[in-house]
Amino acid sequence: MTQKLANSFDPSLRDLVAILWQRRGVAALTFVLVLVGSIGVIANWRFDYRASAEIGLASSMPPTRGELKDGGPTGQGQLTAQDIETVIAEIGSEETLSTALSVLRGEPVMFSRLVSGQANRGLFKDVVARQSQTSPHPDETGLINQLHAGLKAERIGHSAVISVSFASGDPALSQSVLRAIVESYVWQREDRQKRSLRIELAEITGQFDRAQTELEASESDLSEWQQRAGVLDPDESKLMLDRIYALDEQAEKIGQDVAALKLAAIQRDGANRLEDLLTIPDIATHPMVAQLATRYDAQRKEFLALDQRYGPKHPLMQGKQRELDDLRAELMTVATSVADQMGSALINAQEKLYLIERQRDQWQARMSDRHTSMQGQAALVRAVAMARDNLQDLGQRVQGLRRELASFKGDAEILRSPTLPVSAEFPARRDLLLLAVMVALFAAMIAALLRHYFDQTIGDDFEPETMLGIPLYARIPDTGPSVRTEQSSGASDEATGHLAVLMRLLDQKSDNRSERSGRGQVIAIASAQTGEGKSHIAQALAAKLAALGGKTVLVDADLHDPAMMRGHAGVFADLMPILSGDIAPEDVFGAMKDAPGYCHLGVRLAVPGNIATGLIENRLPAIIKALCFPFDHIIIDTPPVLSVADGLVALRLADVRLLVLRKGQSKRRDSAEALDQLRTVDVIPEGIVLNGVVPRPAYGKANTTAIKSRQVS
Repeated sequence: MTQKLANSFDPSLRDLVAILWQRRGVAALTFVLVLVGSIGVIANWRFDYRASAEIGLASSMPPTRGELKDGGPTGQGQLTAQDIETVIAEIGSEETLSTALSVLRGEPVMFSRLVSGQANRGLFKDVVARQSQTSPHPDETGLINQLHAGLKAERIGHSAVISVSFASGDPALSQSVLRAIVESYVWQREDRQKRSLRIELAEITGQFDRAQTELEASESDLSEWQQRAGVLDPDESKLMLDRIYALDEQAEKIGQDVAALKLAAIQRDGANRLEDLLTIPDIATHPMVAQLATRYDAQRKEFLALDQRYGPKHPLMQGKQRELDDLRAELMTVATSVADQMGSALINAQEKLYLIERQRDQWQARMSDRHTSMQGQAALVRAVAMARDNLQDLGQRVQGLRRELASFKGDAEILRSPTLPVSAEFPARRDLLLLAVMVALFAAMIAALLRHYFDQTIGDDFEPETMLGIPLYARIPDTGPSVRTEQSSGASDEATGHLAVLMRLLDQKSDNRSERSGRGQVIAIASAQTGEGKSHIAQALAAKLAALGGKTVLVDADLHDPAMMRGHAGVFADLMPILSGDIAPEDVFGAMKDAPGYCHLGVRLAVPGNIATGLIENRLPAIIKALCFPFDHIIIDTPPVLSVADGLVALRLADVRLLVLRKGQSKRRDSAEALDQLRTVDVIPEGIVLNGVVPRPAYGKANTTAIKSRQVS
């Protein structure tokens, strides 16, 4: 997060005005180009004309099944928001639009209320003709989708009025299409409501006939029961019911025990090891098993602790191993015995459950026979009374539905007929022109800011001595895939060699060389941000100094993001044990100084932030001091200055400090900010290394490719 904030471009309002004035040429050119392009788009813009109408809904909905009672009108009440949303969805349904499409074509749809079919037919022929120019076979689905795309229906405020509108490029066409849609929906809704009433009347009439048959059957059953009914004691039923409840309670409790024992038996059958047996709760909670398991865990922990100290072949460990095996065998025997006891308990519980369920079933059968006998006259009398009430209610509903169907009036009405639109809907041409000007201004500002932002990037012509007051020590060419391999590698190798020679010259010319008493030269390589190529340059410089005959060691002090080795190091040593104090520096440096090439001293895995900072601050100075005597050159690869504070600690230990910048990536403001932080702690880099520049032909190697191609020996 810190790195993203450091790379963000966040100028103030005053800076923004200055940037726009400085880049006024780019801003003006972008403004003109965007404005001209927008005007060209507006000139070909197709404006829509929207016709509108209003449909009102009655406060009482038409009667539905089960609503007619006592022979009066039903369904009274206010419309809900859900009802109105349903009406809006029905207006735009495929059924309504298909009917309106048939009306516009002039096809017969049994729609007697429409009187404008002939006028609409000619207008819609124009629509079909225009579509046939792009599609030779216009289908009905595509036309319905066009109608749905231009249709809009919404509720007006909180009233029961729906505003319906249709947009089209032709004002007359939008009015005619909207009239067909609105009138088609009102007619369909009225026809659907009448059809619903007829279906409901037929169903209720059938229910009335069935109710008469049921009443006659109930009266006949009542007469037969009265002839054979006997006297039954009601207290006996209570005692039988209490007995059944008690048996149910016992069966439920034993059934839970059986289920638990079955589950434990399944786990026991699949358990082949001691650990599997101990996962069964009933075995693990057994007192003897729990006691032996606790002893086994304690001895096992003690055995593991002694094993790390003495090893498996120590006599003490062999005795402990035998004790542990004996205790495990005893625990296995006890756990197996407990598992066998659980099997016996399961068999006993199943047998007991079978007996109790058998008794309960017998009592339930007796109770069922008695209950059937006790239904008697009271139940039959109640059934006869309910059948009579139901028959009377159905008769009233049949009469009410017949009266409602005779005097039916739909609940939807066209309050305002579709009007002919006189002006295009938003956005109009003036609105689009204003929007084009705003977009052009915004694009001009963005172009100016982008031009200013990218101009802050360091390029090939960057002069650090003029900009930052620090001399340029080397220009390292780019060795990426976008440049030629031989040329870039040769130029990069030559530039790195020049930098290595310069480091040796600085070491020989150093005023405090005599004061160092043979101590090696410490070179710190830093960068403002990540991705500058600092680690690559450090490894290449170490390889060059080692090739020139100096004993060189590369210390990767960036513990947060350690660099990968590139195959030049003669030997690699882990820096983490030295930083943590587990290994003395002299034990590692003695073997490293005689290795071929340079020595790489770094960590294999990244170290968390606070821990890494503490290790660098407390241990790195002593390590660098110890490295100064067996080695001629000590190169420190430091973390980025603007990312963490570890780089400032490492830079204070160096005799020569190099700041790496990368062409096309490093920003002038980042470099200036990094130098400000370094000057705060009285650390000023001696030179700048500009990385990623355009490669130039290496001296004395311009004809290498030609010589190889001609095979000149």
